[in-house]
Amino acid sequence: MAFLKNAINALDPAPDKKTELTLALNLLFELAQQKNDSFQNAIKENLRTAGTENNRTVPVKEILAWHKETRAYVKADAGSLVDKVTDAVRDFISGGADNIVSGIGKLVTTGLEAIIGAGTGTQAEMSSYYIVVQSYGIARYDIYAWSRHIEATGITTQIETALAFTAAQSSVDVNKITYNTFLIAYGDQLSKMGFTPQEIEEYLDYAEKIFNKLRSGDADMAARENMALGARGGLAPSMALGSDFHSPGTFKGTLW
Repeated sequence: MAFLKNAINALDPAPDKKTELTLALNLLFELAQQKNDSFQNAIKENLRTAGTENNRTVPVKEILAWHKETRAYVKADAGSLVDKVTDAVRDFISGGADNIVSGIGKLVTTGLEAIIGAGTGTQAEMSSYYIVVQSYGIARYDIYAWSRHIEATGITTQIETALAFTAAQSSVDVNKITYNTFLIAYGDQLSKMGFTPQEIEEYLDYAEKIFNKLRSGDADMAARENMALGARGGLAPSMALGSDFHSPGTFKGTLW
C-alpha cells in the first residue's frame, strides 16, 4: 500500500504493455485528484449553506484547514490502508479528548471498510462530518472518500484499488445554532461512538462550558435556553430536530 503516484511509478509491466498501462494508470491518478478537487468544492458549498433550511447541519464560521490524499493498494493491504487513513484523520483532528478522536476514528473506519469492500469493478463514495469540542473552541470536521476497484491484467499484483480522501476543519458558529440543538446533535454523535450514558453526560457538561464561553450576544437568551433544557435525564432523538436534520457521525454516499 502506497500513495497512488508512487505505486504507479514503481510498476514495471512488460514492454508491449508499458505504454498502455502507464496511460491508464496516469488517467486513474488524474481521476483520483479530480475526485479530491470535487470533494473540496462540495465541502466548501456544504459548509457555506450549513445551518440553512436546505442544509440542516451544524453551521460554521470559516474553514481552517484541509487534508487530501490519494492512495493505491492491493486486497491484502486493505486493512492497513484503513489504519493509515484513520491515523491521518486522528492526526488531522487535533485538540480534542483522546476518546473522542478515537471514537471518530472508529466511525471513519466503518465507512472506509464499507466502500473498500463494495466489490470488484465498482466505485463507491462516503461522506460524514463530526463535531469536536476542544479546550479553546468547537470544530467541525468534514470527511469525503472515494474508492475505485481496478480490473487490468498485469497490474493487480501492486494496484487493485485507488482511494481519494479529503477532509476539512472548520470552526462552528455557535451564534447560529441554539444551545439545545447543539447538545442534541453532539449527544447523538457521542451515542454513535458507543459511549455510556454517564460518559455522554460528562462530555455534554464540558461542551456546555465551552459553548457558553464562546457564545456571544444576549446572556438572558442563553439563560432562557438553559432553563428550557432542564435536567438532562436522557437525550431527545434526532427526529426532534426535524426529519431532514443531518446529524454528525451519520454517513452519506453510495452505500447509504
